[in-house]
Amino acid sequence: MRVLHAGLPRGDGYLAHALVEAGHVVETAPDLPDLLLSCAGGEYDVVLVEVAQPDQALARRIAAAGGGALALVVDTATAAERTRLLRAGADACFLRPVQFIELEARLSALVGLGRRHAAAPPQALALDPAARTARMGGRSLMLPMRDYALLDYLLGRAGEVVGAEQILEHVWGEVGDSGADRVRTAVARLRARLAAAFGAPMIATVRGHGYRLETNMKLYSSG
Repeated sequence: MRVLHAGLPRGDGYLAHALVEAGHVVETAPDLPDLLLSCAGGEYDVVLVEVAQPDQALARRIAAAGGGALALVVDTATAAERTRLLRAGADACFLRPVQFIELEARLSALVGLGRRHAAAPPQALALDPAARTARMGGRSLMLPMRDYALLDYLLGRAGEVVGAEQILEHVWGEVGDSGADRVRTAVARLRARLAAAFGAPMIATVRGHGYRLETNMKLYSSG
């Protein structure tokens, strides 16, 4: 996941650090103006905001700015107050103390829900974020953290050509063209794993432009 994080007021950074340690790309906004600016100009899977008190007006402003699914972590709030935050535009609301393993799983599920197609064919590739597993046609493939993040990013843009710089920014959290070789190696490794598990490489190289996860995938027998 690519996460935009903010503590309002600034927190201890624990959740942001834990997300990075879990393999996610995290960008931190130091204050509300920077947060709103990043939301308006960026593309994130989740906007994670830690607040002391439930604030519907704040939730409404952040949700209106866009940027990604909005998840709030609140120091204290009643069930009714959390419900009002959801109605104000939050996609998820957590009450402290929150277990990181639960937060990560729920955020991953929230992102997956937003990408899921209602009429997805039974042979479609699907990801299980909790197990970091890809599944298709009754087969499954467990993936290392970085490979899973790469596949998750490509699947969210299936059928589109994605450049190496875009992949580097969203999967590694780095900007520039110096990581093209790293992206090329990672794509080749993932393509080989997908081919071994599902009988098809799935990721096409569009020379001079980038990579594309094929949408017309068929499951081939590897036997």
